Amino acid sequence: MSKESLIQQEKACILLFLEQLSSPASLGEIEKKLSISINKKTLQRRMKDLQADGYVSIEGEKRNTKYYVNKDKNVLKNVSKASDKDSASQGIQTNNENKDSHPIFSSAAMSQLSYLDSPSYARKKSSYQFALVDDYIPNQSHYVPKPMRARLLEAGKRFDHKVAAGTYAKNISQRLLIDLSYNSSRLEGNTYSKLDTQRLIEQGLSAEGKVHEETVMIMNHKEAIGFLIENAEEIALNTFTIRNIHALLSQDLLANAAACGNVRRIEVTIGKSAYLPLNNPHQLEEYLALLLRKAAQISDPFEQSFFLLIHLSYLQAFEDVNKRTARLCCNIPFIQHNLCPLSFIDVPQEDYFKSLLFFYETNELQPALELFEWAYLRSCQQYDVVKESLGEIDAYRVQHRAARKFAMGHIIRQNLDERSATQYLEQYCADNSIPSADKFVSMALSDLEQLHTGSIIGLGITEKMFTDWKQQR
Repeated sequence: MSKESLIQQEKACILLFLEQLSSPASLGEIEKKLSISINKKTLQRRMKDLQADGYVSIEGEKRNTKYYVNKDKNVLKNVSKASDKDSASQGIQTNNENKDSHPIFSSAAMSQLSYLDSPSYARKKSSYQFALVDDYIPNQSHYVPKPMRARLLEAGKRFDHKVAAGTYAKNISQRLLIDLSYNSSRLEGNTYSKLDTQRLIEQGLSAEGKVHEETVMIMNHKEAIGFLIENAEEIALNTFTIRNIHALLSQDLLANAAACGNVRRIEVTIGKSAYLPLNNPHQLEEYLALLLRKAAQISDPFEQSFFLLIHLSYLQAFEDVNKRTARLCCNIPFIQHNLCPLSFIDVPQEDYFKSLLFFYETNELQPALELFEWAYLRSCQQYDVVKESLGEIDAYRVQHRAARKFAMGHIIRQNLDERSATQYLEQYCADNSIPSADKFVSMALSDLEQLHTGSIIGLGITEKMFTDWKQQR
């Protein structure tokens, strides 16, 4: 789905919403009740475009402005024509004749998914297929077609020059923590609203009436996502990384605490499925290592992400929390390559699980691939406004990052106070011919102020060194 298609999709949804209202609505009311998730500033732009094109009219001024659809028959006809192309490919329902279309899946994928309409006991039993990993050759085998990879790269690219791994994710870290924590938990049936999720993550306030497990699930996501962001430059796709991500996501949620981060030793089944996962502990460990070894060799971030999403879900290496682990791990390539992350924004729970279940039982990828593309482009659209607000990356900060980290590490190891640290930094700039010394010194001192135990990797210090330095300040 191109960016233009996404814009047309939003406009069509707005018009459909307004057409159903009996009275004009304010921008806030439209944003709150619209069936799709859309940033307020983006919504304002779409409303201005629709008004300029004659599709929408307004009454009132400034804060009292309200919108209503133009009831002129010719205008509505033009709207229908303008969105017909998108309706065919995106599933926007402009009239009852399109009720069988789907916003994510093509007709071919929908036909495949109809296989799941039969009860699980009537479907062919299936088990884990080793050949899916054995026969996959990194950078020769491809799940994601080349044209799709090109589309996703165009939509997801955030910088025109090379910057340190994880730079973009750090720039939008608070937004990413909330979006991915909320949507990944929502796909598991968590009933926290997005606003309650934001309050929990930012203020530690639990929502009333929620079960303890839901709160823990979201806080676990926050911790695991933070781990990925902070360690983007050093994370490797291996069993150590994936097991630790699983441990962070599953802590305090599994009856068997020893199962957190450990490959399972018990049998598991998939509810309402004809698929029986692999249940040999030795083979589970072997194929987890093998699939990660192959994933690490994949050069294209979109192929790598989809491979991780599919295979970590399919293997079911852990007692529980496998799909959550897959959703976070598939973001590792995007974080490391400074691409837009995949936050699963607006992805319907039923469509997500159907596409996975169909792959489990048939090993056919089309529905899952179409959902992956739709979800990624949806995330890109969501973060476009964030991208615009960030502006250009400070080239000076990037250029002198290694020097700054070295100097910060020295200050902490030597337990220097602020005055001594300033003197050291000034001398360090002179000795190493660092330009704009005042900027370097200010930047390093500011970074030291914000430093915490979760962000000291790369400074050449231990946690004890940092704690001792912090205490003596």
